Parts: sequence; structure tokens; C-alpha cells
Amino acid sequence: MIGRLRQGHLREETMKRRTFTAGLGTALTSFPAFSQGDDWPTRTVRIVCPFTPGGSQDNIARRLAAKLGDAFGQSFVVENRTGAGGSIAADNVAKSPADGYSVLLGNIGSHALVPHLYARPAYNAVTDLETVAWIGTQPNLLCCHPSFPHDTLPKLLAAAKADPGKISFGSSGLGTSPTLTMELFKQKTGADITFISYRGAAAAAADVLAGHVPLVISNIDSLMSQVSAGKLKPVASSGAKRSPVTPDTPTFAESVSPDLVVTSWSIWAVPKGTPAKIKDKLKAATERALQTPDVAASMKAGGFEPGTMTVPEIDAYIQTEIKRWGEVIRAAGIKPQ
Repeated sequence: MIGRLRQGHLREETMKRRTFTAGLGTALTSFPAFSQGDDWPTRTVRIVCPFTPGGSQDNIARRLAAKLGDAFGQSFVVENRTGAGGSIAADNVAKSPADGYSVLLGNIGSHALVPHLYARPAYNAVTDLETVAWIGTQPNLLCCHPSFPHDTLPKLLAAAKADPGKISFGSSGLGTSPTLTMELFKQKTGADITFISYRGAAAAAADVLAGHVPLVISNIDSLMSQVSAGKLKPVASSGAKRSPVTPDTPTFAESVSPDLVVTSWSIWAVPKGTPAKIKDKLKAATERALQTPDVAASMKAGGFEPGTMTVPEIDAYIQTEIKRWGEVIRAAGIKPQ
């Protein structure tokens, strides 16, 4: 009798524990409202930038970081991780926790060029990262020394065809947007212009100023101080229309081909699986920041055009860019490392 009572008691206690455990499970599944992003951010957010401090993209990241910090009441700190065409920064974010505290300043390099420049990239921008917001675009600017006689695209093209390989240009690395702008120019026109690689736009521009190389191409913001000082002469910009900061300079599209349009674009991207609420909050705050007069004015002063896109539009554009630059890189004979 006592044994049966004990067994009944044990069954009753077991049922109570099961009921409690089930209730706890229900509570836990309904609790993660905060963990899904309602209270984000509660601590410092890293913005990982693939570019060196002081450059145009780094400046954009820092301007937006300040605005986001004001909007959310938390610090947004820019962390520069340069090298390998943006892949070091992108891989760092791709392998970070998907909690909203690591944000990548993604760009044409990290998303569209790396897949074709490296045989085994450490990450996949499409499957390991998720796009959050479109920031904007910036054209590249081809400049020459003021004494260079072939200072327009028609003159340059004629001279390059008359003496193949003699004229050279400097740029920051083989697999960069500025360099590939010139590769596309060569493919469209058949011009033979020699590429000289530099560690950055500043080094390439310095050699032009010293008379060692006649041409340099880089993001427009990187060369505007020398252009404004009359030390460099603009030859062509790579946007769809003339840049407001160089309104008298024709575009490649005007002079060569309507589809010779190249821009260095920027986005926010986060690790795959980041909660939707966090992405939505970051996107909305970024779009508000881009519309503030001081941010818009400072970006446009550097030739950067802020803009907005939906996430599906960004993703579709990235796929188009991946396909396009794969074709250009293969046609240029550039082999993956």
C-alpha cells in the first residue's frame, strides 16, 4: 500500500515537472523579443571598413557612424581592416555573431570583384552576408599631369593606338574599381595602355606630379585636392553623368560608349541570420542620416552621390555587378590568385 502511494506521488511530481518544463519552454520561445532586436543596440557597434583611415570610403563610414551614434545613443566605432580587395574586412564580419554588433561597409570590391579575383575566397558575399542599406555611389576620375599633351579621351585614344603600350597609368591595385575602369576602356576601344600598380591613389598621384607617369585614376574624392590646386588635370569621369564637382569634365560614356559607366558603390552588410528588426532599424536610421543637410553636403562635396534602394533592388544590382565584372576580368586575362 505504501509502495503504491509512493509510486502515485512520484507520478504526480513527474507530471508537475513536465508541466513546468513545458510552460518554461513556451515562456522561453516567447521571450526572445529582446534578443530579436527590440532593444538593439545596447552596446558599441563595430563598423568594419575595408579602407585606410582618411580615404573617401572611411570618411563616409565615420560620418554615418556619428549620426547613427546620435540616433541610437550608443557608440558606432569604425574599425579599419584593409587588404585583399576588401575581403579581409568582409570575412571578419561574415564570421562574426549575427547579433547586429558587426556591420560591414560593403562595396564593389568585397561583393562583386573578390569572387573573380581569388580562387578560394574565405567567404561568400551572397550566402554569408545580408545587405541592409544602400549608401551611394562615387565615380572614378582619370587625371593627367597638366603638361601631358593627350589630355582628352579622343587625344589619348589616338595616341595609344599610334604607339601601343607606350602610355601608362597608375592606380591602386589590379582588382580595384579604378583599374578595372581602364581595363573596360581598353576592351571597348582596343587601346593599349600600360597599367602600373601602386599601394594607393596617393602614391600614384605623387608619381604623376613628379612626371614619372602621365595618368592616374582613382575614386574622385581621392584626387580632388590636387585637381582644385591645379596640379592634376581631369580627363574623364566614370559616372553615368558628369560629376557636380567636375562639371566641365566629360564622362567615359560621352566619349567612348554609353555603357562605359563604373561607380564605386557602398552598402551596409551584416552576418547572415541577423534579426530582421535590427536590419530594419539600421536601414531606417541610415536613410535618415543620408538626408541630413550636413551629411548630404559633405558627401556631395567629395563627389559621392547618396541614394536609397530596397534590399531586393540592392541584391539584384549586386548580382548584375558580379556577372559584369566577371566578364571584364576574364577578358582582361586576370587570373584568380
